[in-house]
Amino acid sequence: MTTTDYQAAVPLAAISELHADAPCIRIGKSGLMKGLLAAALLFGPAAAWAQDKPAAPIGTCIDCHGANGIAIDPATPHLNGQPEALLINMIETFRGGARPPKVRIHREIPAADVAPLASHYSQQKAQRPKSATRPELVARGETVYQSRCADCHVDNGRDSDKEAPLVAAQDVGYLIAQTLAFKKGERKFPFLMDGSYRDLSDEDLTATAHFFAAQDQVAPQTGRRRRR
Repeated sequence: MTTTDYQAAVPLAAISELHADAPCIRIGKSGLMKGLLAAALLFGPAAAWAQDKPAAPIGTCIDCHGANGIAIDPATPHLNGQPEALLINMIETFRGGARPPKVRIHREIPAADVAPLASHYSQQKAQRPKSATRPELVARGETVYQSRCADCHVDNGRDSDKEAPLVAAQDVGYLIAQTLAFKKGERKFPFLMDGSYRDLSDEDLTATAHFFAAQDQVAPQTGRRRRR
């Protein structure tokens, strides 16, 4: 599958390549609207609704991760706002087989589409919905977070250091599955994570997942007025 398979839109630049003698094709102040109309007729319905389609080749991702990075499929990570470099690395680990993909399509993403996908999802501003969490686990998870996670997953998971993912308001089912996958050896520990996991029980990890899932993706307003 190529990049063009994802994109139904016809670039505006293609209009200027039409035959000079074609009727109603005049690119200029007076002929722009006629040119756009003719292009829609010549290229089919795709050109008419091109402006409604995302620019990045996200056709393979929408069904699970949504066009705006808010996951549709249960226990699937939200991708909105993640650092671009992190997303590139994650996609490449799937493509190269270093991390077993959940679905086969992860390994079939063309190399040329990796950077556009990462760029698209890193720029999405939609806010993640809250997962259902248990207050007693959130409280226990906060204790684990402060002693083990805060150095890399900064600001309750809203920010990152050392290339850590943004985990605030992430899907709780996904977080639980991934934290346990690290402990079981199904995923390789990134830098420093092995030490953070040392001696933590499954219950500790589950509680930490509940803590991150319970956070607002964006820090709540403090109520203080800005100085003018």
